[in-house]
Amino acid sequence: TVMIPHYGETIIMSKEELFDDYSASASGKTHLSIGGCKVQIRETVPLIDWLKARYSDEYRAFTLRMQARSEWPGGTRWDDYTDEQWEKIRIWASMRMQTLWRTVAGMCLYHPALQCHYDVQRDPSSKLSQPGVWKPSDAFTCMVSMQIYKTFDNNRLAQTNKMFDKFPEGLQVAFIDWDDLCPKGSDDATKQAAREQANLDHVHRRQERRYYSCLIDKGCPLINGSLRRAPG
Repeated sequence: TVMIPHYGETIIMSKEELFDDYSASASGKTHLSIGGCKVQIRETVPLIDWLKARYSDEYRAFTLRMQARSEWPGGTRWDDYTDEQWEKIRIWASMRMQTLWRTVAGMCLYHPALQCHYDVQRDPSSKLSQPGVWKPSDAFTCMVSMQIYKTFDNNRLAQTNKMFDKFPEGLQVAFIDWDDLCPKGSDDATKQAAREQANLDHVHRRQERRYYSCLIDKGCPLINGSLRRAPG
């Protein structure tokens, strides 16, 4: 198992971080935030332009791949790119910045490596060689400890789900969930029932929340149609 700690670090670069914020000078802004640091707008260029220049050969190859698959503008007129095209640009940029996506992508390379090792060295006469008996996720887990998953907004939840969709089934997320023992505004009967249940579970009377250690993967269902997954 590979353990990756995560708190508030960027999961996937946003369009705003890569380009939109840099047009803020037209609206009178003097500073913008990049990675939690304030930078004067007059001292900056769009981050996507810097990445394109820094990884020029890789960006050229990326553009050729995209143009071979569908219509792709090319060039640096970033306003010409559609939202769908920006999704691909964001992933490309995230693989070249300090993001959780890049870290998970690198660690999950163990998955195809184990599959290759199995294909080369397996014994055809062994029961383990039968289809569907063994898979790399039986031997490898990439676990991300998302310390504030409980408080993620829809944007970060969508990015987390995008990782589940992209990477192998061995990817898991561990986090701490909690419930208030007695939600604010509850009536007296509800409060009394909560106290009695807390006593049965040996929860200290001054502890206002009950905490749970949770684990989710791509197989966990979404809660009530939201973007948050239910552990199970």
